[in-house]
Amino acid sequence: MHIVTLSEIGGAQKIVYHLAAESDGNIFEITVACAPGGELIDWLEKIDVRVIKIPWLRRNISLFDDLFAFWQLYLLLRKGRYDIVHCHSSKAGILGRLAARLAKVPKIYFTVHGWSINDYQSLPVRYLYTLIEKIAGAISTKIICVSQDCISNGLKLKIAPQKKFVLIYNGLPEPVKRNNLLRKELNIGKEDLIFGMVARLAPPKDTMLFLKLAEQMINNRGSFAGKTKDITRGMGKIYFVLIGDGPLRAACQAFIKDKGLAGHVFLLGTRENAAELVHDFDVFTLFSRWEGLPLTIIEAMLAGRPVVASAVGGVGELVAHGETGYLIEQGNLEEALEALGKLAENKELRLSMGDAGRRRALECFSLETMVGKYRELYLS
Repeated sequence: MHIVTLSEIGGAQKIVYHLAAESDGNIFEITVACAPGGELIDWLEKIDVRVIKIPWLRRNISLFDDLFAFWQLYLLLRKGRYDIVHCHSSKAGILGRLAARLAKVPKIYFTVHGWSINDYQSLPVRYLYTLIEKIAGAISTKIICVSQDCISNGLKLKIAPQKKFVLIYNGLPEPVKRNNLLRKELNIGKEDLIFGMVARLAPPKDTMLFLKLAEQMINNRGSFAGKTKDITRGMGKIYFVLIGDGPLRAACQAFIKDKGLAGHVFLLGTRENAAELVHDFDVFTLFSRWEGLPLTIIEAMLAGRPVVASAVGGVGELVAHGETGYLIEQGNLEEALEALGKLAENKELRLSMGDAGRRRALECFSLETMVGKYRELYLS
């Protein structure tokens, strides 16, 4: 059984889907437990994977909901007599592992798509979350980390001994290439530049930095002003496209309206075909405050797009600075402007970095490699 908290589109959900879809039906019988209402359920049902919906699984902490979710998971695991429970995401990672231990499941795995502990939390909250992760780590057979940075942080926090950690990079299939879908939808010319981002509109992704960059570059303001006028002459217009939804959508819309960016900055909401739309980006950006190993960057690399991203979490293990894109200090507007400026004025640089990123993604972050390593783990 795979257990993941939410069923809406996200990195952990995509990994669960691919692990279920690519599993050998002669060896593994897969069940997925998750909250109802999201796209993951539709994806799984289309490939005839059994899905159990648990309405009490929610992102936010709630004593009532969490206890009910835990109890339902325990009953399911005891009745199903599963050989393996594989948990994904923080809430499911805690409740699922505790329920699996109580139900005496032989193998209990947890993939850390990003620790729930970060520097933006208060000390008491960080201490509590660390304590809970240590308890769950003690009953885990193995803890799979999606980046070396993730393992380093786990060891630093003393979540578990080093022998319990396993490194398995996320992997994805090559996306279907359908050029000009996005440009046709938004009526953007082939010579116009699109800077894009695919992310949940929530504080951890720092979508407001993306919009501040849009304001400066489109309105020729700030330290980028002199360059922008030269760059855009004879080259077309600059557009910014943000794919995703979340609690900051209203704030993003208000910023776009207040700064007069309508018609140049687009909020497209959640799109199941986001990986296809990325082919129409000229540059992919991601300015997260913290990360595990973001699938959106892998999708951009597979699409042959250069990446400008915050040097947080495992991002530096994806993006080779100066070769496949640029890494910037998180929240540094000036560094981001400089990086986007270099790529805006140099088409050859964009193409060469994009090609290098695609080769790197195919070599290091393929779906086949990831699925093979999980298979080895399950059968070990």
